[in-house]
Amino acid sequence: MKTQARKGISPFLATIILVVITLSIGGLLYTQFQQLVVSQVRNPSMNLTDINVAPNGENIILSIKNDGNVPITLSEFTVSYNNSLNTFRFAGTSSNVTVLSSPSGGTTLQPGDTLTAQMTTNFVIPAFGPFTVTAIGNQLSRAFNVQA
Repeated sequence: MKTQARKGISPFLATIILVVITLSIGGLLYTQFQQLVVSQVRNPSMNLTDINVAPNGENIILSIKNDGNVPITLSEFTVSYNNSLNTFRFAGTSSNVTVLSSPSGGTTLQPGDTLTAQMTTNFVIPAFGPFTVTAIGNQLSRAFNVQA
């Protein structure tokens, strides 16, 4: 009795098909779960959104936005011009910064929140003079070089 040989796909073609299927499933899973993984990563970040120096060169109003994905509690600002440095603390007996607006009413910024504060330096920043503002919080500190 004569047996018929079965026909099928070649081992090379079968390997290529399995690789393509595996890569397709991996790509699909990656796109579905990428946002979930990224949202779980702690990314503290803040940005200086606005700053105004009064004509007297001493009063400063600034706005800081939490553009990260974790809450940030601000503890102080520092303002430096040339060799002069002022530290402005939010709490305690040495509190010398006024919070003008904050969604929480305090110094904790949830992601997307903006805090506006006012400070008065003991030195004069001339018009168009460059100076540095550093915001210090529990998650990070960030320096901003600005111009009056």
